[in-house]
Amino acid sequence: MALYWPDAKVALDIVDDPERIPFEGGDEYTVVRVTCNDLSNYDSFCHIMKRLSNLLGCDLPTDPDWQERNQTLHAMLANWSPLGQEGAALTAFSSEDYYTSRDASDYENIEILASSKDEAELMRAAARQDGKYVRRVSVWDGPVPKGSFEPIGEGIRMSTPEYMFFRKANQLSFARAVQLGNELCGRFRTSLTRYDAGDDYDYLTVTRTSTKSIRHYLRDAQGTKECKRARKVLSYVADEASSPMASYLHIRMCLPQSQGGYGLGKAKMSCVFEEGEALMPSAEGPYLAYDVAWPNKHVALQYVGKHKPTELQQRALEANGMRVVCVTDSDIQSPDLFDRKARKLAKWLGVSVPDETEKWRSARKRLCRQIPIPDYHDMRTTMKELVEHFSM
Repeated sequence: MALYWPDAKVALDIVDDPERIPFEGGDEYTVVRVTCNDLSNYDSFCHIMKRLSNLLGCDLPTDPDWQERNQTLHAMLANWSPLGQEGAALTAFSSEDYYTSRDASDYENIEILASSKDEAELMRAAARQDGKYVRRVSVWDGPVPKGSFEPIGEGIRMSTPEYMFFRKANQLSFARAVQLGNELCGRFRTSLTRYDAGDDYDYLTVTRTSTKSIRHYLRDAQGTKECKRARKVLSYVADEASSPMASYLHIRMCLPQSQGGYGLGKAKMSCVFEEGEALMPSAEGPYLAYDVAWPNKHVALQYVGKHKPTELQQRALEANGMRVVCVTDSDIQSPDLFDRKARKLAKWLGVSVPDETEKWRSARKRLCRQIPIPDYHDMRTTMKELVEHFSM
């Protein structure tokens, strides 16, 4: 490209710009010819800026604050535009779209993630020029650890699940952040992590990330307040949840009492145990795994849908001495019935239950408002119901 100042008969010609239209002025023009590298390096950029200002008869600002802002703007534009040496992305997609596609051409409806409002506007303009619909713009001015983005095409990158967790752990309420972590580390996804999921959920054959991967990712942000918050949230996230209901039950039972949970301690989700040649739960029943379990105590919590399990189903769940509390839809919808189930689990686990104080009841109500009961069909951990939501 070439920039012209007709009144001063001065032009700037970027000779290696891929979209370049060569200088077409007359001999009376003074032409400053530069390369993309000249402009992307701030020192050489300053030299070019001074030469142009002399030719145009302008004085450059000398205010230190202006120089700092100018350097910041240059760094942002150099990283955003084709001048960047690392091929940085024009737009950044947040993880709502993670694993829906690996083809950048499929991303016509995007969410922009930027580090400032100015950068967001530049990205929005670039995306629109590229024919994309920008459904939302998010600004994150916190740390950006290594491994936060993944390139998916020329000039396009998307945020990783780890980066999504890091940001949301600092933006959502504590309970909602744990819920999002359970989903990203689980085998299902809802509209919480996929914007176009609609009113249903997908069952995934592989998880998008894990607590181990997130923990490793957070090392690069060590010492920041954002990292401390994310690690605190992560300490209550569990891997491998197979459904929104499993995640819900885990949160209600395992979150600390100060957050409105029952504080029953760390639990695993969607687990199967083996003793000798016997499986728990037994293959004689329909359940593939326990929704929430405390392996060392041989105690589990199972969602069984509308009806109580049959005698055969209960026997399969209680194989090899497992003690299993089953919850129906009616149990979950009734605060009193749910409380009885929770206190039965607490007794088996040898854990103190919350005192029925006004403070705890208030915290429990707040938790229930933040994490409503999942309203999806087929959430039991059976093959018949999981395949209703099979995605990949």
